[in-house]
Amino acid sequence: MKVPPPELPSAEWSYEDPDYLDPAKLERELRRVGEICHQCRRCLPLCPSFPKLFQLVDASEREIEGVAMDGFERVNELCFHCKLCYNHCPYTPPHDWDVDFPALMRRQQLFRARRDGTPLARKLTTRTDLIGKLGSAAPPLMNLANRNRASRVLMEKTVGIHRDWVQPSYYHETVDRWFARRGPRGDGRNGRAVLFTTCSVNYSDPLAGRAAVELLEHAGVRVDVSYDRCCGMPFTDTGDLESARSNARANVAALLPHVEQDAVIVVPGPSCSLMLKEEYPKLLPGDEGARRVAEATRDLMEHVHALAKAKHLEKSFPNPLGKVAYHAPCHLRHQNIGFKSRDLLRWAGADVTLVDACSGVDGTWGMQKRFHAESLKVARKMLDAINEAEPDHVSTDCPLSALRIEEALGRKAVHPVVLLRHAYGLGEP
Repeated sequence: MKVPPPELPSAEWSYEDPDYLDPAKLERELRRVGEICHQCRRCLPLCPSFPKLFQLVDASEREIEGVAMDGFERVNELCFHCKLCYNHCPYTPPHDWDVDFPALMRRQQLFRARRDGTPLARKLTTRTDLIGKLGSAAPPLMNLANRNRASRVLMEKTVGIHRDWVQPSYYHETVDRWFARRGPRGDGRNGRAVLFTTCSVNYSDPLAGRAAVELLEHAGVRVDVSYDRCCGMPFTDTGDLESARSNARANVAALLPHVEQDAVIVVPGPSCSLMLKEEYPKLLPGDEGARRVAEATRDLMEHVHALAKAKHLEKSFPNPLGKVAYHAPCHLRHQNIGFKSRDLLRWAGADVTLVDACSGVDGTWGMQKRFHAESLKVARKMLDAINEAEPDHVSTDCPLSALRIEEALGRKAVHPVVLLRHAYGLGEP
């Protein structure tokens, strides 16, 4: 198969490139990559985008050249940016063909957002800090509204979030409020860390944030908490590049002083750690602070595993964990750091079943009414594997996967750090 080189080599393109959103060059790249994918088809079972692409190609006598641009837009709509195809693809950079399908889908999404704009209802779903602040100001009212059937039907009709999608709970004592009251307690003999809580953990899962602080302190780490604002990942779902860049700039300014004091940035959500690691240098090209923040960022359990490997965590667990079904999120697998959470849970004595299947949510895609049924099809393999494991506990690093598990199975899934904290017998019950 003879394939022309990419219009924008993946190692060189940036959001500022004048050719990045050029419609003619975008179309040529869609057809170039589409032809490679059509000939390969290795990613067919991963998500709805590839079956739709191959259906369109097979329906045309001219194959990829016969696919209309609105067909490519239907493919783009079905991409929820799990990034699994990147790891699965044999032609990713550096390669003569230089295929980066997730980056191409993001490029097309940004082009469509600039061309068509973003509906107000979609914009509202990206304002996670505003929603979190409102929720933590009046948790009983917010939580009641999120569980009331009438209000959920209204939400479905106004902002497009499916009525069956489980909304997160909100708490008055957020992680940053708890830490401001409590203060740091680690002696720092084994380094420093700054916990970037993420909006999900800060407002809706404070137990995971407290568990992270207490476990790191147990390992002799001096921990600080820094949460200026959302990492910006939700804005990328709607193609709002400027808001994503604004949040990146603010977070770099808040986190860089900690990095300059040799602190590791630990992030308890894989989508957010991926955002800081990969996207901040792209959003802020040439910004030395963004590069340093990216290099200092670790997924929370990635860092805890490193501490255990360095023998900074004792292997003494008074509370047995029993059987755990551990779901490995897509954005964590994309980081190619291995299954650190699974390994730590096994190290703590748990009987762990690894569930490495997609939850089908990724951002806001799976919670939208128009994609909800399709997302449940994607999640079926994950849900069946959890049921078959018959676990005592269900665990995942991803807060959206936890909500999908609760929606479909009626079971709470907790962050692995919460289970480790329990195994050690640390902190409050």
